[in-house]
Amino acid sequence: MRKFILFIAIFALFSPINSSAQSWLKNRTVGAVEVELGVGLATAANNISHFGKTRAGVDVNAEVRYNFSKVPVDLGLYFSLCTFKRGVQIGDTAKSYNFDSQNLLVTSDYNLFQGRLASLFVGAGAGVAWSSLTKDSSRYGFNFCVMPRVGVELSQHIRITAAYKFYEKANNHLVISLGYAFGGGKR
Repeated sequence: MRKFILFIAIFALFSPINSSAQSWLKNRTVGAVEVELGVGLATAANNISHFGKTRAGVDVNAEVRYNFSKVPVDLGLYFSLCTFKRGVQIGDTAKSYNFDSQNLLVTSDYNLFQGRLASLFVGAGAGVAWSSLTKDSSRYGFNFCVMPRVGVELSQHIRITAAYKFYEKANNHLVISLGYAFGGGKR
């Protein structure tokens, strides 16, 4: 993950997108509110504690963001539904369960190197997460959740995001999503 973030940062510094972004940034006007709908791939680490192999699952998310006009920062409310398969070892018995989570987070992004074709962003969110293992009603509950994220926005509407949700050591997970932002963009 660190290598991926470093690659994105180095690419942005030397990108031809950055040169055209500087002149465009002076005339930057964005819509105040945008709504993003996205879908992605979610996966967690294998072999943590008594958990076995993990199979990737789906993350469906929605976010409402307010874009500040004078600074390249936005503030939002993020909601996601996530599920993936997780192997559980209880004694000598191995079973497969669905891990489900719902997240409600307050988010903020800083938009780097804003250009007409592509813009990079880094951000974070904090809020609550509800998680459960299906078929095992004794394993569920609310937790505090923190979600750092990095991504690229293409053509001022298409967003590719990599986020990592921290809330339970055993159920932290990576989400890579593709979203479309309605509104925002250039006014």
